[in-house]
Amino acid sequence: MSDLLPRVTSISDYRRVYGDSQIWSPAIHEVAARHGLPGTGVRQTLGSHIVYRFGDVIVKLYFPMWFEDYRVERIALLAISGLPAPMIYADGEIEGWPYLVMSHVPGVPAVEVWRTLSGEDRISIAHQIGETMRLLHQTSLPDGLPADWHSFIKERIDRAESHHDAPEPWRNWIRQQLAEFREPEMEHVFLNCDLTEDHILLSESGGRWTISGIIDFGDARIGHPYYDFIAPLAHYAYGEPEVSKALLRGYGLEVTGPVMESLTKYCLLHEFGRLRDFLDRYFVADPEAFVEALWGAGRP
Repeated sequence: MSDLLPRVTSISDYRRVYGDSQIWSPAIHEVAARHGLPGTGVRQTLGSHIVYRFGDVIVKLYFPMWFEDYRVERIALLAISGLPAPMIYADGEIEGWPYLVMSHVPGVPAVEVWRTLSGEDRISIAHQIGETMRLLHQTSLPDGLPADWHSFIKERIDRAESHHDAPEPWRNWIRQQLAEFREPEMEHVFLNCDLTEDHILLSESGGRWTISGIIDFGDARIGHPYYDFIAPLAHYAYGEPEVSKALLRGYGLEVTGPVMESLTKYCLLHEFGRLRDFLDRYFVADPEAFVEALWGAGRP
């Protein structure tokens, strides 16, 4: 029997073949046959792993060099309850590639509709994101999620300047912001760590948009609640201070100077987002303008 999956020995190899659905279809449909999924799968193109939809069921195939994504997402999804997240039906491996079979979560990625929504809708959804984050953070902490928070955040601080690769005056501002970084005293919680526009799903009914799902928990870990605010602030709220504040209020935080100042510092600590890329996406004159776009004039 011939191999169903390509021989991929590096991340660059994987990225080269990632978009070719013909390469992945045989293995995906073998998994579907194993688990009695009817019909032909439809490729879902967002994300880093290979995802196909079979009606109300998703098959997600994980690149073995990113096995930790599979391990963490499996633990996370098995721990979550009471939230519109995928439910695992089965797991396994095919030719050394791990996979999950799970429920399809309805809705469209926020990235597809966000800029078409009214300001009122965006404020409403930001409030809902805050509420959803609060529920997520109340999840009982499962064994096996990365919990080395202090070493993780220390590494983020130590690498912040080089990671962001931003010109002056930004480099100096980063140094100033993180020179005496202190985390507010809060219990560590279950974090998603990547609540970007493609991981929150929205549905519209009767003219009202609501959150219908959260997907992709491959970066979940245990840590400080403020870390989960970074992606929504950068991807949903930037340039709309009322959206930022609705996010905080939905979570149950008071919109105070110290809270906004602390969250601004956290925006420099995300594992993936780079300030240089952000500055390429938005025209931001200087750090003062960055803070004003997040929180409004004179804050924090």
